[in-house]
Amino acid sequence: MRVESETAKRRVLDERLTHLEKMESIGRLAGGIAHDFNNLLTVILGYTELLLGTRPADDPDRSALEEIQKAGQRAAALTHQLLAFSRKQVLLPQEVDLKQTVLGLQIMLTRLIREDITLACEVPDEPALVTIDPAQIEQAILNLVLNARDALPAGGWIRLDVARLSASDVAPPPDVKAANAYVRLRVSDNGVGISPGARPHLFEPFFTTKEQGKGTGLGLASVHGIVHQSHGWIDVSSEPGQGATFAMHFPAVLPQQRVATEPAAIVESPRGHETVLLVEDEEAVRLIVSAVLRRQGYTVIETSSPASAVELFERHAEEIDLLVTDVVMPVMNGPALAQRLVAIRPTLHVLFISGYTGVPSPEIRNPNVGFLSKPFQTAVLAARVREMLSRPAGVRVV
Repeated sequence: MRVESETAKRRVLDERLTHLEKMESIGRLAGGIAHDFNNLLTVILGYTELLLGTRPADDPDRSALEEIQKAGQRAAALTHQLLAFSRKQVLLPQEVDLKQTVLGLQIMLTRLIREDITLACEVPDEPALVTIDPAQIEQAILNLVLNARDALPAGGWIRLDVARLSASDVAPPPDVKAANAYVRLRVSDNGVGISPGARPHLFEPFFTTKEQGKGTGLGLASVHGIVHQSHGWIDVSSEPGQGATFAMHFPAVLPQQRVATEPAAIVESPRGHETVLLVEDEEAVRLIVSAVLRRQGYTVIETSSPASAVELFERHAEEIDLLVTDVVMPVMNGPALAQRLVAIRPTLHVLFISGYTGVPSPEIRNPNVGFLSKPFQTAVLAARVREMLSRPAGVRVV
């Protein structure tokens, strides 16, 4: 009996490893596709915004440009879901109380579900603190609630509940680092449930049991990516005709771990006169970013090569006020380039831009360093650059 038990355990572990390897391979593919599309969308949306800025409200071409912009924004939302699934989404984690998150979303979620569906939220009396990107956890909750709504064609109920758990209450999977305590956020429904055949494919991108044209198959995949990238995991329990429960688990922030932070002030004026060194190996992206910054009054020194950027900076170190650089580039990446330039000028401000992966957390939190994910609105780019240049100098970047 012991031999059979060990054999069964080994079989389960082998199946789980095979599944993880499969998901990792799909994730790398999804992340690469999303990266390339984000570069393209940066160009499409950027030039669309520039054209819209030159068209009066009664211009006959304006409605067509607005439709292009809407389509581009929908495409950007899809690439963000792909990045979330692939765990390549750039997260800006902070301390979040999931109790308040759920309560804050309750009204909006009620409006999103039908009148024949009842929504209930159960939360603890105490805060349920975790470290996570607030926008991403809201997106994960939204995806799960919409998924539950679609599983209730004849109406029913959806319940969200948040609970604080000790380490002894849960069993993290082997690929998740254990913590001292956890916060669990569950989304349950009494809908049609999940068939045994669909269970192994739930979190695969583009897998959907919905009719053609009624689902992208990215909702649950992006939830999976968000949860795992935030050092958590998700359990699913369901029986056909008996509803389903998706339980997200995250490491809890203990009182002694809490860190007080102050939000950075946002400067409203987007215009300036300073000099920006722009480093971007994708020519089309470099051209639109350069065009936007020049329209805002900045002097732009641009190059596609980090090596060339070092040479340019050595010649113009005292003139350059801000480095705007892509993160992923051949030979030398953006963070490595920033280190080289900061060694020359310690108070240099740096703005990383990327459609793929992020900068290490310590650098993101540095007051001289900012991050902007592609695709971005031209107005957001202008405001972000102005904000970076308006921060006080004197702090080393790395």
